[in-house]
Amino acid sequence: MKHSPQSLAKQFCLGLYVNVVDATLWRATFAYIARHADDSVFQKSAIATLWAQYGGDLRAKIKDDALVLTVLKRALPGYDGDGWTLYRGESWFLFDGDQIGFCWTPSEDIATTYAKGLNAVDSGGVLLKCYAPAEAILAMQNNLFICDPTRLLRLTTLSLFAKL
Repeated sequence: MKHSPQSLAKQFCLGLYVNVVDATLWRATFAYIARHADDSVFQKSAIATLWAQYGGDLRAKIKDDALVLTVLKRALPGYDGDGWTLYRGESWFLFDGDQIGFCWTPSEDIATTYAKGLNAVDSGGVLLKCYAPAEAILAMQNNLFICDPTRLLRLTTLSLFAKL
């Protein structure tokens, strides 16, 4: 099936991920969503589930965190609760480039697994800790917090891990 930004946007807004689409089309789709989508089209909890599972892949394809954030702020359900101390295992090259990811966990152990595992493959990993005030949390999905990284407070580096 041939996809257009409009057809892919419809799938995304329903919380469906199409992984056989190239990065250029995903970037065009997110730009289309940012410009055209009415907020009522978003199946917000389904999109939170999609992002929790495939967000890293989408982010790597789109390569424009500001655009991703624009869409996520509109497409996710939001959060009505207290702030949290959260952790993230990040790739060193993303951290060093001030490109901190969107998904965070309250478990230091889970974040450490990512920091010294999957996210250490290309450049080494870094274990991060922050405080996420409620307004920084865009969604909580299965104890995974999808956050606006620009609004996180007290970001600290806890550990560095060698490249795998």
